[in-house]
Amino acid sequence: MNIAVFDLETNGLVGSSVLSASSIVFDGEGNILELFNRFYLPLERPNEHAVRVHGLTPGRLLELRKNVETPLYFLEDWPDLLSFWDDWGVGGVVVHNLSFDASFLPEIAQGAYLWWCSMKGLATYCAIPKRSVNRGAAGSFKWPKLGEAADIICNGPGALPPPKATKRAENALGNEFPHVSLFDCFELYRMVTSIVRHHKDLLRFAPVCVPFRPPKFRIHETRKMRISPLRDSFTTNILTYEQKLRSLRKGR
Repeated sequence: MNIAVFDLETNGLVGSSVLSASSIVFDGEGNILELFNRFYLPLERPNEHAVRVHGLTPGRLLELRKNVETPLYFLEDWPDLLSFWDDWGVGGVVVHNLSFDASFLPEIAQGAYLWWCSMKGLATYCAIPKRSVNRGAAGSFKWPKLGEAADIICNGPGALPPPKATKRAENALGNEFPHVSLFDCFELYRMVTSIVRHHKDLLRFAPVCVPFRPPKFRIHETRKMRISPLRDSFTTNILTYEQKLRSLRKGR
């Protein structure tokens, strides 16, 4: 069964615009088959707090969209994501914090696949103690952040040996990249391929149905403010990172 990992960067919390959507599809041996990586403009004013996290300013988004003929907004493009998964025979989709990311997809899209939330599904395996009785959701353990789970499964003293294909990809990509959806997908890919190899029983794919919370349509601030594309080391590194990942696809 081919598996997809999926991640979004958004313009805030639930009900905001999607700024980037990424997915990596791989087979049972960890071979990367294809990736989906697109950038979108927000329908509302850019959220400064969110930008501090992922760095996707309007100027950088315009630069990353140059020479790309895809819809301006994720609301218009999610069917292409589903077609991508269909074309590559995806049997299950892995997301960290599934209830958040799934809320940006219409219910019809959610119902088209089986899902696994690595955040909740790895809580007991990662066994990170709660700091208080009000945090986490797996007995005495908290839900791990993506970086925490990746450190335990892929980097720490008890790390699971990765498949050869995953190790080859790790060596090719080198150092970590800032918090953007494609890099987070690669972290998920590293984790899931090792889990498939050593603890496949942890992967419990199931239907999901969370309320769809689309952003309210407003005049696009980027166009209104006439912001120009910004080419800098951040955007160049993202494009280089994507190019390296694409070069690792099976058969390339």
